[in-house]
This record gives sequence, C-alpha cells and structure tokens, in this order.
Amino acid sequence: MKNLLLTISLLSSSFMMAQTDATFVSNNNLYHYISNYTNTTTTTESESIPLEEVDITVAKKITYNDHLHEAESFDIPLILNDEQMDSLVLANHLVTVPEEGEGYKIQKLTHSKAYLNETSYLILKEISSIFYKETGVELSISSLTRTLENQNKLRRVNSNAAKGDSSHNYGASFDISYSKYGDKNGRNYANEKLLQSILEDFAADGKIYFIKERRQPCFHITVRNFNPKMTDISKK
Repeated sequence: MKNLLLTISLLSSSFMMAQTDATFVSNNNLYHYISNYTNTTTTTESESIPLEEVDITVAKKITYNDHLHEAESFDIPLILNDEQMDSLVLANHLVTVPEEGEGYKIQKLTHSKAYLNETSYLILKEISSIFYKETGVELSISSLTRTLENQNKLRRVNSNAAKGDSSHNYGASFDISYSKYGDKNGRNYANEKLLQSILEDFAADGKIYFIKERRQPCFHITVRNFNPKMTDISKK
C-alpha cells in the first residue's frame, strides 16, 4: 500500500513539545496510522518556539478489496466448484487442514471445506498455537475455503457473505469464532480481547488483514502473500 505523507507546520509560542514517537495500529477500524513527532529545540519561557515540522504517515483505509487483492496474489485461481477444488488439492496447491490441531478445532462446515494454501495454514497454526499457550483454550474455526458456487448459496442465509467472489474462494482466508471456543459456546471477553490483540500484532507485522464481523461473530482473516517460504514455527 502506498503511504500518504502529510507534512504539517505548527507554530507555537507558549509551550515546548518534547520528543515523542507514537504508533497506533487498529485493524478493527481497518486503519493503519503511524505518527512521528520530533522536536529537539530547547526554550525558556521568554523565548518563542520556532516554526517546526511534524511528519505524519497515514496509510489508506483497508477495504475488502485489499483482502481480495492479497488472496488473488497466491498461485491459486478463483475456485468455482468442488471439482476444481479437488484438482487443486491433488496438485498440492491446497493443503488439508486437520479437524483438530494445536490450539484449534474446526466446527462442522456447511459452506466451506477444510483446505487452505500452505502459507495460510501455517498462519492459522501460528495464531492458534500462541493463543493456546496463553490460555489453554482452543480456538474454533468456523469457515475456510469456499467455492464460488457455495459462496452464492451462503449469501442467501448470511448477509455478511461477500457479493461476487470472496477471499475465501482462493484458499487464503479463514474465520475464527469469538462466540465459541473449542466445543464450548458463549463469548468470553478476556479471550476475545487477547485474540484481537494477537491478530493486531500479525496485522502490524504485515502478515494478515482481518475484519471483526458483527452479525456472524467471527474474525475474518486473510493471509497476506508476504513470504510463501515461511517456516512452520508451531513445530519449534
């Protein structure tokens, strides 16, 4: 993403601004914001502060088109139907996600199948492993890879489902419930806050985009094509 650099000149005559570095990342609001304030001028009460510059770097709002762009960047075409999905599995473009892994369980799937591209699978395992080591609680995966055919069927019962193609249609996205953990239904706000914090760290590292969905209580996660040859750290 291209950053927009805004240079703002501030004139002040009554106070001294101390040197400050502030960083704020809020993927929940779908913004990335980084600001850097620098002032090395020292003054006394009788002196006026000279004109100084403040550099603010603001990245554009993250939209669902950004999710789609990242999903499409992997070497997997739009998956139209089950036959095409099966052929991608046979060609090892998609890997099978086991029903249970370290720190996660997959719910009963009705409109998707337990496949992901390899990088996305490694990220799922990394997120769930970190969460499980902190809490001893398993995450509940509610959706993985869908065909376009199933996407259209899902839209009839779930208004959150994207119109047209979805990042789920490329094997790069999965949903983690925040109203169910393991086999236990019900929100846990401490776990929800921790999970969101973990996702924010991954987003800040450029590994994922995520959206906190409301009507269907889940985090929609799209893995970014940042390093296809990454190491599976969950085995370390």
